[in-house]
Amino acid sequence: MQTIFKKWVSLFAVGISLSVGATAWAAAPNVVVTSSGQALDAFTVKTMLSRAGVENTYDAVIEADALDGTDVLIVAVGASVKGFGAAGITADSEKARTQALLDKAKEEEAQVIAVHIGGSDRRGGLSEQFVTLVSEQADILVVSEEGNSDDYFTRVSQERDVPLVLIKLPAQVGGAIAELIAD
Repeated sequence: MQTIFKKWVSLFAVGISLSVGATAWAAAPNVVVTSSGQALDAFTVKTMLSRAGVENTYDAVIEADALDGTDVLIVAVGASVKGFGAAGITADSEKARTQALLDKAKEEEAQVIAVHIGGSDRRGGLSEQFVTLVSEQADILVVSEEGNSDDYFTRVSQERDVPLVLIKLPAQVGGAIAELIAD
């Protein structure tokens, strides 16, 4: 079983420090990146993680049974009607898939990181149900400052006592997550 420990994470790029419960892995963690809402933000996260040197598996429509052995599940939230059409799914089936992923991650004792980099444009309307579903169950929230302009994620972080990492630009998401999951 993996050992849980506390570590300090200094994120100089975003100018904050916080205490984060992290997991120590014997080898590089098995990181999976997916979407909840089918926006392209998950692909951006995958790309930025790769640039930060974090090996990861990207699958926008991964199913829960494929999470066996996953150490970190990164879920980028934000809805895209075009994305739903391209994937051939509905908002209801996407919510069900997302909940199944979150349940499986808990069963696997995987760390869940919710990522919202879509700014205020991906906070309302169809996106809100995915933002709420994932942020209320994630272990860590990584959010663009613009996406937190109403302090929604700040409130969720405080109410649930989970870390919130604010980034200025979407391009900073890879480095921020790399710091969070570093040995």
